[in-house]
Amino acid sequence: MPKLIKNKAKLSARIKSKDTNNKILAIIYSDQKKYLLLKTNPKTMKLNRWYVVTGAVKKGESFKQAVKYEVEEETNLKILSIKPTTLGFNYEWPKGSGKIKHEKVFLVKVKHNLPKITRWEHLDWKWLSKKDFLKKIYWYRLNKSSLKQLLVKLK
Repeated sequence: MPKLIKNKAKLSARIKSKDTNNKILAIIYSDQKKYLLLKTNPKTMKLNRWYVVTGAVKKGESFKQAVKYEVEEETNLKILSIKPTTLGFNYEWPKGSGKIKHEKVFLVKVKHNLPKITRWEHLDWKWLSKKDFLKKIYWYRLNKSSLKQLLVKLK
């Protein structure tokens, strides 16, 4: 079972910690060669799409620490490995604010299990084959070629 922040003071400190302009995007795949998609909750996430784990890198936190925290918090799955990729995005958020976010993509291998999702962020989940994952995922500008190239390398 993943170690989540159980100490309320530490958890509160992370939540209150200032976000940086850095974000993470975690593509989760299992030791059974399945890929995890999460259905976003449109009430809280302002999106109604099948997507992956994302989150902010907090002040004083590394990208890898943010990936570990977000994956464990949003899925409660046991992480086997975290691999950075060369894929990333820069975008303005909120739109019209002039604030540029830098998002890095990570590949996260987990022990195959039933995820325990955070209902305020996600409504549902699915383990899918690589082919079905690529069909169903919402992807930036709907151009999935960079994502396909990234996943080809996974065995």
